[in-house]
Amino acid sequence: MLSSKKLKWRRIINELEYLYDEFDIVNELTKQTGPEFEEYYKAYCVKNEIDRDGLNKENKERLEDLYGPPPEKREEEACASEYSGSTSLTLTEPEIPEEEEIEEDDRFKELHNEFNKLFKKLALVLHPDRIENYTSDDEYKRKLAADFNKARQSLEKKRYFELIKLAKKHNVLIPENYSVQVKWFKRDKDSIMTEINKTKKTYNYKFSECETDEERDALIKSFISQVFRI
Repeated sequence: MLSSKKLKWRRIINELEYLYDEFDIVNELTKQTGPEFEEYYKAYCVKNEIDRDGLNKENKERLEDLYGPPPEKREEEACASEYSGSTSLTLTEPEIPEEEEIEEDDRFKELHNEFNKLFKKLALVLHPDRIENYTSDDEYKRKLAADFNKARQSLEKKRYFELIKLAKKHNVLIPENYSVQVKWFKRDKDSIMTEINKTKKTYNYKFSECETDEERDALIKSFISQVFRI
């Protein structure tokens, strides 16, 4: 029974590693595609004789509802997607349900305590003050210090699967409350999948998937229709 729980635990940790890598890639791709989307959007407006500046002025309140206050720049230079980047605008405007407060039961409180203890064990191996006592290799010190910073960030963000990975790397004993960890990791998995799917619905990401000008034109038309309701 214990071996079955451990296998499920190992599997969901592997899934989380993949999902967080995917999350980073999707966000970086979306960010990098922003300027390309902007340039194509501007060119599309010129080609189709669309008065972009006029639309911005006529729809100022709606733009601020969609994007928040515009950046510090001359109003005539602002374009719709520059208010916060098309990164934040999705292809549809679904109603967002109110978030339910999730109370953490005692098992999760104990889980957090266990991983706080794990971090302290890692700190005994990785903390810069400790490193000075048992190695003079500067490159090795830098690597251990980098792992210490990663461990600290993982604890702060409650990315416990990263703490587990570091513990394995440095031969630190890992908590074996597998069932509770799996329950926590499932919540983490659902949360990160939601963020990935939300980002993949943005115009920047969709633009990165376009392979032809016909597809890009169709996406820009959808963007203009949604932003300006025309």
